[in-house]
Amino acid sequence: MRSARAYHADVERNTKTDRATAVVAAAAHEFNDELTVILNAVAQSLEALPSAHPLYRGLIDAQCAAHRCALRAEGMLCFSARRGLRPAPSCVEALLWP
Repeated sequence: MRSARAYHADVERNTKTDRATAVVAAAAHEFNDELTVILNAVAQSLEALPSAHPLYRGLIDAQCAAHRCALRAEGMLCFSARRGLRPAPSCVEALLWP
């Protein structure tokens, strides 16, 4: 039979893990919000510029980088979903310093 001390240690470890997972999920959602703004601005700029414009290639690179970041954010959200947490609005600071 497990001791009360071992049980409490497991509870504390799981609580810390759940808190860290919640921080990851919150950060991923914030990151996705920012990426949406970036991707929309880049898409509008690409539509407005001719492909020969000097900035066009840089905008394509920025768009590709933003899509790669979106994939990473999706991975963070999948990580938090595996832990069984549901996304909910929260203050990141409150999660980091309860």
